[in-house]
Amino acid sequence: MFQRGDTLLGQAHALDESLLIEPQRRRPFWRGFLASTPGRLSVLAVVLVVATLAAGTVTSAVNAARQQEIDALRTHSEPLADAAQSLYSSLSIADAAATTSFIFGGVEPVVVRERYNQAVGDASNALVTASNGVDPADAEALGLLSEVSRRFSEYTSLVSIARANDRGGNPIGITYLRNASSMMQSTILPLAHRLCAEQWKSVATTQAHTTRLPVAAFAVTTSVLAGLVLAHVYLTRKSRRLFNPGLIVATLLMASLLVWSMAAFGMSTSAGERARTDGAQPLSAIAAARILAQQARADEMIGVLQRGSDPQSEVDFSRHVAVLSEILEQHRNSPGRVADATVADAASALEGWQNTHELLQQKLANGDYPAAAAMAVDPGTLAPTAQFSALDEALQSAITRLRSEEHEATTEAYRSTSLLTVGSVVLGVLAGFAVGGGIWPRLNEYH
Repeated sequence: MFQRGDTLLGQAHALDESLLIEPQRRRPFWRGFLASTPGRLSVLAVVLVVATLAAGTVTSAVNAARQQEIDALRTHSEPLADAAQSLYSSLSIADAAATTSFIFGGVEPVVVRERYNQAVGDASNALVTASNGVDPADAEALGLLSEVSRRFSEYTSLVSIARANDRGGNPIGITYLRNASSMMQSTILPLAHRLCAEQWKSVATTQAHTTRLPVAAFAVTTSVLAGLVLAHVYLTRKSRRLFNPGLIVATLLMASLLVWSMAAFGMSTSAGERARTDGAQPLSAIAAARILAQQARADEMIGVLQRGSDPQSEVDFSRHVAVLSEILEQHRNSPGRVADATVADAASALEGWQNTHELLQQKLANGDYPAAAAMAVDPGTLAPTAQFSALDEALQSAITRLRSEEHEATTEAYRSTSLLTVGSVVLGVLAGFAVGGGIWPRLNEYH
């Protein structure tokens, strides 16, 4: 090894790693930007603009869905339910009219024959209306309508045979009539009742949906409004300015959207609830009451045709009248209803009918069939026919009034929010521009 002076040439130099300086890592630009005040203001502006647009969009979407449901209710569901109710009622009227015609023997009066023909025509029209209104995907409703149509055709055929035999003085006509009425009571009317019940259930479900307040839309708008207030407080502290006009305008626009939507949805909900409680619910009950009255009338006429020998007719009459009386009593004691007066008239007519029916049964019990038959078809005011007609007219008038109330309330529910779908989006967009107009000048101060 060579040596020069005191230094050994072959000695290796040791590196002190503690003297090394590690180069500083550069942070990404976006981190530095977000950490700065301009970056935070930019993020705040983007968030607030998106939030205001979201508030307007959510409110618009919720209202559009609600409007669509209400429109479907008033143009599809409710007319279809009314057609199903008309079908049920017309079938019952046809059965009662067909039975009444046999009391006269031979050729019935023109009025009675026209009443039966009118009922058959109304039932056919209701079948067509209901068939056109049913959703093609609703297989159950289509099946019910198809079965009712087929059975009703068989019923009218049996009635025609019964009437032909009755005109010829053949007693077997009563048997055909009994079979036709049995088919109506045991098969056709239950099918029509299922259809009617399903359609009114659909109406009730839709009304329940449209009477709920859109809590989600209110929550979003309220959250955005609170965010704008907090952003205004933050920005005034940062900029040392007491007011930010842009954020104040955006806050006022969001407050307007919240107040408008709460008022509009509140009025719509109130109208929808009125349509449900003062329209659809009592309408369904009164329609059922009218059907019960028609069935009771058919029971009464069959009892007369059987000369009082068939106690089942009287049992059915008493059962139908008891349920009918309960429905009328329940709705007569509900103050503030649109059809109060007509329901009270119906209840009075029912009492009169029950009284005349008792007299009719007494004549049958005494074996005085000619007097009982004459009383059954007597058009006088103290006879069952007149009392039943007064009852039926009062119930029909109540149905008309209740349906009108439901339609008006549903239209009001639709009209209350008709402008909100577009208006909420406009307010959201304007609020977004106001946010940009409020924050952009503050950003320019840092350039």
